Amino acid sequence: MLKKAEDEVLSALVAALTRAYDGGSSVAGQSLEQRRRIAVAALRRIRSFERRSVSFDDRVQDLAKALADYLEAKPDLVGPLMKDYQLVAGGWLDSYTIAGDS
Repeated sequence: MLKKAEDEVLSALVAALTRAYDGGSSVAGQSLEQRRRIAVAALRRIRSFERRSVSFDDRVQDLAKALADYLEAKPDLVGPLMKDYQLVAGGWLDSYTIAGDS
């Protein structure tokens, strides 16, 4: 049962990445395989919010920073691209909540 629930959540996160990519996001992953790897990393980060005491208001920023750290060779130089990371992170959190695994 847990495996099925986790697969549903990952599918929702991958779908959010696909929507972002289709909408022109350059950080959402070009291939389905890459989106799945990104979604697995995002799910780990989301599930650690409580343990790391990340407030509800800080979750989008925390997840966006984690995505930049995961994908960028020099995440400190992301600059204006951080807005794209924040949009993707917001979509993930919406999808995660809708998937019922919050």
